[in-house]
Formats: sequence, structure tokens, C-alpha cells
Amino acid sequence: MGMEEDFELVGFRTFFREFLGVLYYVRSILLGLFAIIAAMGVLIAREEGLSIGDGIYFAFISAYTVGYGDITPTTAVTKFLAAFVLPLLGMIFTGIMVAAAMKAIERLYRDRLGKF
Repeated sequence: MGMEEDFELVGFRTFFREFLGVLYYVRSILLGLFAIIAAMGVLIAREEGLSIGDGIYFAFISAYTVGYGDITPTTAVTKFLAAFVLPLLGMIFTGIMVAAAMKAIERLYRDRLGKF
């Protein structure tokens, strides 16, 4: 119970402000990953004969492992990108976002609890 007495909840606004502050430090990595996924979408569009918008849409859906199935790859290159490369990039992107959220939580509670 000793720790519960000292525990103070942090509001979402406070957390979100700190989270954005952490994202600021990794912005170039996130923008780079975003740009690579979009560029692969353009490549997929050219390879599959899709519009640029559909190719980028497919790349992001594949990167975040959603896979609606409305567009399916037909060539070996696009199958490889959709099955291996794009999901790996999406996992890295997601991992960085989760790590940034955890760092924001750590920063907020470090001063409040005097630990971490």
C-alpha cells in the first residue's frame, strides 16, 4: 500500500504532450520508414499495373499486416515485398512508436515516484 499512496495518475493530455516530445527525437527515423514504405508502394504500383494511390495503399496495408485482400500481389517481386520486407518495416515502425510511448510514461513517472 505504500506505493499506492504516492501514486498519481497522469492525464491523457499530459501523456500525449510527452509522447509527442519523444517522437520529436525519432522523427527522422519515422519519416524515413514512412517514405520507404510509400516508395515501395510506388514500385508495387508500377510492377502490378496499379494506380499510385492503390500501390501506396497496398504497401501500408501490408506493412501494418492488416492485409484486407482486396489487392493481391501477382509477381515474385511484389509477393516478396508484401510478405517479408513491408511487414518488417511496419513492425519496426510500430516498435518505435511503442518504445516512444513507454519512454514518455517513464519520463512522466520518474519525477513523481523518484524511481525508474
